[in-house]
Parts: sequence; C-alpha cells; structure tokens
Amino acid sequence: MNDIAPQHGKFPRATRLTCKSDFQRVFARGKKVWGRVFVCYVLMDGTDVPRLGLVVSRKVGNAVTRNRVKRHIREFFRQNRHRMPPGMQLVVVARAASAALSGNACMQELGRMLGSHYGVDA
Repeated sequence: MNDIAPQHGKFPRATRLTCKSDFQRVFARGKKVWGRVFVCYVLMDGTDVPRLGLVVSRKVGNAVTRNRVKRHIREFFRQNRHRMPPGMQLVVVARAASAALSGNACMQELGRMLGSHYGVDA
C-alpha cells in the first residue's frame, strides 16, 4: 500500500463522532435537514475538522444491507469533507428507503440535502 496516499481519501478517527454525548449534543442543538431517504442533523461548533456520525437501524435491513448503506454514506463524506466548513458535526440517520439506493444515488441525495444549506455538492 502507498504510504503517501492523499489525506482527503482517508477517514481517520478524528473525523468521526464516536461518543454517545457527541451524538446527543448534535441531536439536541443541531439543525435538522429532512430528505426522502435520510435525516441529517448538522451542528456547527468550534472544532477544526468536520465530523460524521451514522445511525442505521435494523429497520433499514439486515447487517449486510446496513453496512452497505454506511459505506455509501462514509464514501460521500470522504469525497466531500474538504468542501464542508470546519467544525461541521454531521449525523446522518438512514431511513428504510436507503436500502434500495445505489452508491451514486446515495451521494446525489446527500449532496442535494446538504448542498442547499451548507455548500456541499456531490
């Protein structure tokens, strides 16, 4: 593997929401953006990097389906992280309809939802 991989292609721990308290803060104080397939909660705070949290329940499907949906969302974040404002805390909640989306359709839906509000486009 190449050790000189571009930084925008990685998904380091610093760019993830991992603690329950982080998720609760974004749910409580963040702005909700509704879509057909996803609900996004966005909170701008003082951190220097955008961060992503995922919520994909069993209503979406079995483990294989849920993991595929999460991979698609992470890929959208990896490709668009450099366009997001610093300090953007993003939690994406997948609805059951997300199971039927392809990778490109998932990216287009998230880009449409976040592009109008935060300048993120896919």
